[in-house]
Amino acid sequence: MWKITVDEKCTGCAECVDSCPGEVYELREGKAVPVNTDECHGCHTCEAVCDDDACHVEEEE
Repeated sequence: MWKITVDEKCTGCAECVDSCPGEVYELREGKAVPVNTDECHGCHTCEAVCDDDACHVEEEE
């Protein structure tokens, strides 16, 4: 399982929404929100495409 967070630095660019193969994120009120965390593949693509360093993927213990 993966812990997915988006912090306050999110500008709502939707890069994570568009690039996530698991369709984990949605835009809500101009910000990315992880809504399908069970679908996370742990690929860290969202972190790589986020210019604001707002997306974080951590393995849960």
